[in-house]
Amino acid sequence: MIPPAAVAVVRAGVENAHGNGLDTAEDVAEQVVEELVAMGWTIVLAPPDDTRPAAA
Repeated sequence: MIPPAAVAVVRAGVENAHGNGLDTAEDVAEQVVEELVAMGWTIVLAPPDDTRPAAA
């Protein structure tokens, strides 16, 4: 589960990216990652967590 503070930071990054005229998912994601890394976050690409059972 993602902590609420982390969700808020990501949402703010998305709003900022949209405010800068970025609208594609790739551009927004890149902008958000750049902002988070600049603030000291460590971002790593991880495979999807597919160990959970599918919903019935």
